[in-house]
Amino acid sequence: MSKHWLIRAAFGSACLVIASTQAFAAPLKSWNDGATKSEIIDFVTTVSDETSDKFVPSEDRIAVFDNDGTLWVEKPLYTHAYAIFSEMKRQIEADQTLLTREPWKSVANKDFGYFEQLYATSEYETLASQLFAAPFGGMTSDDYAKWARDFADSFKHPELGVGIDELTYQPMVELIDFLKANDFTVYIFTADEGAFLRVLAQDLYDIPPERVFGTTVREEFVIENDEPLLVRTYRVDHLNNWDGKPRLIQKVIGRTPILAAGNSNGDQQMLQNTALRGGMSILVHHTDAEREFAYDKHTEKVMPLADKEDWIVVDMAKDWNKVLAEASD
Repeated sequence: MSKHWLIRAAFGSACLVIASTQAFAAPLKSWNDGATKSEIIDFVTTVSDETSDKFVPSEDRIAVFDNDGTLWVEKPLYTHAYAIFSEMKRQIEADQTLLTREPWKSVANKDFGYFEQLYATSEYETLASQLFAAPFGGMTSDDYAKWARDFADSFKHPELGVGIDELTYQPMVELIDFLKANDFTVYIFTADEGAFLRVLAQDLYDIPPERVFGTTVREEFVIENDEPLLVRTYRVDHLNNWDGKPRLIQKVIGRTPILAAGNSNGDQQMLQNTALRGGMSILVHHTDAEREFAYDKHTEKVMPLADKEDWIVVDMAKDWNKVLAEASD
């Protein structure tokens, strides 16, 4: 073994140590210095410090995130909505009789009064079933996953002109990485269908599919030609929004998260569940019309609670020096 090999190996190891130390010493680089960044870093480091009286064992260091509007762009439509409408358009082209049936009829006519009426009358599960389930009824879970991957590979946001991986918020990806570096277990609990995001989350956030949960479509187990299959039905099994989020969190994790992040009224109970039990709740406020979108719709309930219950409110324009992630190689 040559001494030159030893020198190169030693130099490489030293570089790795330095890089790791620098990454740990300066987390959240896309966050501007200020109270928001400091409070998040202080909380994470304190609960991870065995000498702190606020130390939390690693098995209880649970963090949960909403996805749409919290981890990636949700305007002017959810990414999944673009996928659904694209598939419904394809189905109509193949079968014109669908033009007389809902939800295809309203989508084809670009008349969303049908969906708005279901929302206004609190028929939430019917609404979700019409969008998440009906267009994919009879499809196997494997075929659905392939459809989701194919859509993600070709999708470009109509206004931002970028693909899926550039719709994620770089500061939030950094927060996830920082949490994992401090032995947090990170989950996603989305109001969107979990099966759609589960296909993408590993690549986007390095969160494995078994830690991604959301609204579910009922599936049936069948065996065809000696092959076991899960086949999607035409109705939603669980609507993962509002109080559905903490209920599902308790059901699948069995522990209360000590950090939760969301952005809208749909995340209210999830954020309250964490904040009122002494954890940190983070509300992402969309204030940056230049780099993303500025809006307050569906936040009239959570914004007052953020002040009352001492949540962290992230002002995107003020707190982030970068918003969207860059394309991966």
